[in-house]
Amino acid sequence: MINPSNVTIDTEEQRLWLIDHKASTGMSWSQLEKPIDVNGKTLGLFSGGKYAGDNQRIADCIFRYRQNLSAQAQIKIEAPDIPPYFETRTSQEIQHILAWAHRGRMTLFAGGPGTSKTITANEYRERVSNAWIVTMCPSIKTVQTMTLKVLRAMGDTSARINYLLSSYVRGKFKDRQGVLIIDEAQHLNVELIEELRNWHDETGVGLAFLGNEQIVARMEGGSRQAEFAQLYSRVSLRLIRPIPLKEDIEALADAWQIQDEEVFAFILRIGRKPGGMRSCTFTLELAKMIAESQSAELSLAHVTAAWNQLSTRPIAA
Repeated sequence: MINPSNVTIDTEEQRLWLIDHKASTGMSWSQLEKPIDVNGKTLGLFSGGKYAGDNQRIADCIFRYRQNLSAQAQIKIEAPDIPPYFETRTSQEIQHILAWAHRGRMTLFAGGPGTSKTITANEYRERVSNAWIVTMCPSIKTVQTMTLKVLRAMGDTSARINYLLSSYVRGKFKDRQGVLIIDEAQHLNVELIEELRNWHDETGVGLAFLGNEQIVARMEGGSRQAEFAQLYSRVSLRLIRPIPLKEDIEALADAWQIQDEEVFAFILRIGRKPGGMRSCTFTLELAKMIAESQSAELSLAHVTAAWNQLSTRPIAA
């Protein structure tokens, strides 16, 4: 790729390309402004040769956008297709936990990274009615911001932050026989958990908490906090799975059509480390690209090379 700061980009060429690109994609100027990083009205004026400002700057931005499109297209050609959702023993157990919550219960799955929490929740949401996913993060600290995010997950973009939000969302849950799936639940603070419990008690909405083992550590054992006791006593079904099972990695290998026993053994070792099946997927994706570049069948050498590029903790082949 070329750094446009080091060369003079032909303004007229970028103008003609932009006009053709807009026509072929059917995108509006407002849709193009974010990826190009230029105001949509400015793009419209530039395309018509009526922009009175720095046309060279606009041309440089369009050129960068073109290079980005080319780079992404090349990666798409080189990158292998990642298998879509596939059933594993853990994903089946997570779906059971979600279905149980859908009965108007509270459930909990605590799993390490790469144990299929999020992808399974997304698959469940696509299969049933009235299942909503809200992903927590450290910046969500108040009931109002959480409630607004829940409403967005329910497809309601009309609500704005105000003191009536909590009553409004309870009305949305009432008689829906739905389930609210809280992903990354370890980021919940006491106030948010108490609000969720209140929604459950008043409306009967099911709650499924998905997170890492930190949420369990906060609720039970020697570090259990009294504030969580009311919630945790309501959890009717729970499962803790720090790393994927061997059966999970076998299902992943089948999805990737891995038949080489040495490759599977290596992938199994990766999958039992932090990062789980996500690390396996990243490794196999890169390994297949390496093998393709050499016009060779996937081998242990390719998988080892990929893992060594992705990890600071090499595994001996």
